[in-house]
Amino acid sequence: MIITKLSNILTAIGLMFTVFTYGQVVSTTAQLETAISNATAGTTITLANKIWTDVELSINKTGTEDKPIIIQGETSGSVFFEGNSHVGLGGAYVIFKGVVFQNASNIDTETPVIEFKSSQDCNNCTVTDIKIDSYNGTTSQEKDTFKWILLRGTHNEVSYSSFIGKHGVGSIINDNRSSTAANYHKIHHNYFADRTPVGEINDLNDQDAIRLGSSSTSLSDSYTEVYNNYFYNFSGEIEVISNKSGKNKYYNNTFEDYQGALTLRHGNGCEVYNNFFFANKNVFSGGIRVMGEDHNIYNNYIQGVNSKKLDGSTSGGTGGINVSNGVPNSALNEYYQVKNVNIVNNTFVDCDYGLRIGTKIKSTNTLAPENLIVANNVIYENTTKAIQVTTDPIGTSSKFEGNIKQNGSWDIDAGDDGNSSVSSGLLASNSSFYRITSTSSAVDSGMGSYSFLTEDILGGTRPTNFDAGAEELNAGGTSFPYSQSDVGVAVGFGGSSTLGIGEATKTNNELLIYPIPSHGDFINLSLGNQVLGNVEISDMSGRLILKTYFNSTKAELNIDALKRGTYIVKVQDVSKKIVIK
Repeated sequence: MIITKLSNILTAIGLMFTVFTYGQVVSTTAQLETAISNATAGTTITLANKIWTDVELSINKTGTEDKPIIIQGETSGSVFFEGNSHVGLGGAYVIFKGVVFQNASNIDTETPVIEFKSSQDCNNCTVTDIKIDSYNGTTSQEKDTFKWILLRGTHNEVSYSSFIGKHGVGSIINDNRSSTAANYHKIHHNYFADRTPVGEINDLNDQDAIRLGSSSTSLSDSYTEVYNNYFYNFSGEIEVISNKSGKNKYYNNTFEDYQGALTLRHGNGCEVYNNFFFANKNVFSGGIRVMGEDHNIYNNYIQGVNSKKLDGSTSGGTGGINVSNGVPNSALNEYYQVKNVNIVNNTFVDCDYGLRIGTKIKSTNTLAPENLIVANNVIYENTTKAIQVTTDPIGTSSKFEGNIKQNGSWDIDAGDDGNSSVSSGLLASNSSFYRITSTSSAVDSGMGSYSFLTEDILGGTRPTNFDAGAEELNAGGTSFPYSQSDVGVAVGFGGSSTLGIGEATKTNNELLIYPIPSHGDFINLSLGNQVLGNVEISDMSGRLILKTYFNSTKAELNIDALKRGTYIVKVQDVSKKIVIK
């Protein structure tokens, strides 16, 4: 008995020591600085709920993968950095989260709000669950380059954060890539909204959301991935995303009510796939802009692009997908020739221009795209031209094949190489986007073989005989586009611990719930090879709303009786949030 009591006392002392060492709550700048100075691998520093003013947080510490150093808000959404506040992260395995930046004053625009460098670069570091809300300089500072997040080092992550109301020159997230070393960063599940340009759209450069690299290091590879982000009401320049390095991937992102385009400005070997673009007919809007070599662009859905400028003229850089001519002997900061690029299985809906091939920004853009494949694209009800070919592609591998349009004109010959034109039935309207139907000419019409084309835009499996366009009929994918109801639930600040709406919802038990958000009377459930068993739905106060039992691994659950809102679905021991619209 005495030994047991002694053991319990020692355990309690150990727990007290652990809390003191690893769970410190600090409420003053002095306490914060002391805690950082004493931090070791496994330390957690918790910032008290309050307004912190003029914080200059600088950390140069090394955690480990199993024991990172964490600096976090006590309650996410209740810790505010205001005034002239900046965060510098250096070392390794450092996590910063749970803080809102707002009410800037006397801000130093030469220093990023958050930089993955203090006295040294940060590697394997994470910024997550933070919000930067209209944290801008004054009107006199709007042309100063002020970056909100500056990436350095390697293997870093920016996730589940909201970047709202940026005004002034400077990227929201920027990786300067001052060296040619690969970066392997991940930027995902973030919300970029309400950026306003200085002057008119595209008056000034460097007003993008994300820029990876610079022209000087653009011929080296970064291997960064940008995925599951949501861009809304965004307007700055022609480049919403500016790619200036190689081997990057951009996928499962949604762009809504925006101006500009995802631009492969410099660099080679990138992939752009499974993205949704809803331009809403905004002037100076595009989908994907292409320069460089060895890119694969596929399974993208692009709707409502308007290539007009404010003066009514047509921009040479916009369109659903715009393939630029190159400049002979191009300098690093000019326009490299497009070579060996695949543009396949994309869907265009109600765009003024679907595909534009061989466009020119300047008179020196004279090099035609070489070995360009444009195949199996679906172009629905375009208003000006489905495919515009200003300069014919060259090279033995260049071809247009298997493309299908409904109405409108194009600069290729229907009937050649499987390219066809139909008068109706190509796509059907849906609550979120236009979709393929069983009677569509696109069904089983895909031509060629592409090793990268294993899934469709929703994440469903492509068979050997595949469909044209971004979606495969009845493939069962669940990666639907994001909408405003997903902000703080699936993407952005507050979304990291809740259901990943807009993507397939998987757990260790392989639980799938789709479609999410639900617009109809049913949701589908599956649990891999396991029987579902008891299924419960509760409201956010914990009140049980519905309970049923399924003796099957997959089921369709009627939710017609549920009102709009957010609910908890529990299947066996797994609970997930759903949104019903």
